[in-house]
Amino acid sequence: MTEPTPARSKPAFPIATVVVLAITALVTGSQFIFPEVLSALRRQPSAVAGHEYWRLFTALFVQADGWKQIAFNFPAIAIVGVFVERIFGSYRWLILFFVSGVATEVLAFWWEPYGGGDSIAGAGLLGALAIWLLLRNKRPQVWFGALFIFTGACVLTYFRNIHGPPIFLGAMMGAVMLKRMK
Repeated sequence: MTEPTPARSKPAFPIATVVVLAITALVTGSQFIFPEVLSALRRQPSAVAGHEYWRLFTALFVQADGWKQIAFNFPAIAIVGVFVERIFGSYRWLILFFVSGVATEVLAFWWEPYGGGDSIAGAGLLGALAIWLLLRNKRPQVWFGALFIFTGACVLTYFRNIHGPPIFLGAMMGAVMLKRMK
């Protein structure tokens, strides 16, 4: 078995994961107190057409589907995010999260024009984790898990679900990062 190749400055504490989740929790919590927060920050084609480009970024911090979205996204990003941050480091984690998220927000205008949430950015983290599993481990059972993730991404993409493409984007970025980390 090949040992993981962590980032040069392996964080003792997953600061990027915790800070992004804390900011998301604050913004998401405020949308329940002040519903206009969701309206002002979510993905909405007419708003972006009106030059409100910040929505490509801010849509990652609101949860348009409410509690069920929060109940899935927060634990998923907390778990996957810690692993990815330990492997890639905080700086690369932020790149994986935000590039995957913002790029998918753009794609979402064609597939799911209204909404918001951090699950698409978390899918990018999952793609980076999957490529690390394929490239840095020699155990077939680990490869099976990574291939399962990529198969899921294919199915999601086929059905025009916005969670498939960021898995592939995260995997591509992760592969480049891993090559540079050698």
